[in-house]
Amino acid sequence: MTPGFQFAAYGAGPVHTGQRIWLPLLMHEVALGGASVIEGRTFIDCELHGPAVIVPVSGCNFASCNLGSADGDMANLMLQPLGPTKITGCIPFRNCQFERCGFFSVAYTGAPDFLNELRGIGVQS
Repeated sequence: MTPGFQFAAYGAGPVHTGQRIWLPLLMHEVALGGASVIEGRTFIDCELHGPAVIVPVSGCNFASCNLGSADGDMANLMLQPLGPTKITGCIPFRNCQFERCGFFSVAYTGAPDFLNELRGIGVQS
């Protein structure tokens, strides 16, 4: 049998600069370390790739980022959670900073305040 895919580890950070990051793999690395949230990291000039749905739990900031192709409406990148207390299957971030990053095949979900703020961001086409 041929071995599966091999990927280089992204590492614990806390700063990632100029990297292409496949978000499911980053979450997998975090989970192998015993955590359930990507926390306390800074991403500068990175490309963050899905497919993925991310949920900024708290303390996250997106500065000068391209959040993805919204086809003229930021709502195209957003999913509204239906449960009252938990979102399952998403990649959670807490206290993370994103500076000049690009997001590809990524959708966003989270608290109503976050989604309203995201709606107000200028769209990328």
